[in-house]
Amino acid sequence: MPRFHLIPALLCTLPLAAQSFPAPSSTGFLQFPANEEIGAMSAVAVSPKGPIYVLHRGPKPIMVFDKSGKHVRSFGDGMFKVAHGLRVDKDGNIWTTDNALHFVRKFSPEGKVLLTLGEDGKTFRSPDDLVFTSKGEIVVADAGNGRLVRLSADGEVISTWGKKGKGPGEFAAAHGLAIDNQDRIFVADRGNNRVQVFSVEGALLGEWRGFGNPFGLLVMGPHLLVSDGDANQITHFALKDGSIAGQWGDGEVLKLPHLMSYDAQGRLYIAEVNGKRVQIFKTPKYK
Repeated sequence: MPRFHLIPALLCTLPLAAQSFPAPSSTGFLQFPANEEIGAMSAVAVSPKGPIYVLHRGPKPIMVFDKSGKHVRSFGDGMFKVAHGLRVDKDGNIWTTDNALHFVRKFSPEGKVLLTLGEDGKTFRSPDDLVFTSKGEIVVADAGNGRLVRLSADGEVISTWGKKGKGPGEFAAAHGLAIDNQDRIFVADRGNNRVQVFSVEGALLGEWRGFGNPFGLLVMGPHLLVSDGDANQITHFALKDGSIAGQWGDGEVLKLPHLMSYDAQGRLYIAEVNGKRVQIFKTPKYK
């Protein structure tokens, strides 16, 4: 009998903000190996090529699972100080951010370091998250500097925008990022209780409020999902107009939801910092 598999959770409909909104149902958790120490769960990313990657704040912080949820290997021991962001590019390479070492690293699918950005000590200060544009450029949430940094695929800085503050285009902390098929960049302005929307050139396109404090963001279907680690809640914004489509979750269901991902079957994966787990949800087809 295999040790590593998806284990069932309570199959229940989660609380809704509005009765008309179909909330996801939990289908279980990724099962971590019993012989490894698990730290605070920061991020999860599903590769377009199949594997599921998890980033946590413990030994061997990068964990690899196959698409069925079976643990394959773990690596990265001693390479991180505060593991934070995790993304996978279209080629299956793994990108991570380190909030304390101020690095962005690119790994091959096999775990070899291909690129390290931020070694100059000037490019980033506490980078939290990153996304890829349609042209393969990288946009980094440079939280400590209160800005976004746009880079070429090989790491050359193209532009920056933002500063610390509460005004339009300013950030308390540029924490989580998401990007849609129009290359609109969504920024979780954690501490200012808003999501700000920008063009890839840095023009401010909008500001979405009314939900709490944003931690992680994910574009999924017609929605932008926002995790609120303070309220243990997920808010769905309609991408077409920024209206709130629905909300679900509470402290019984989620334990400080952070960064998120989804797979080809439409299953939603949420890394929970306080839960030290990755919970998986079956999502209805949203319109």
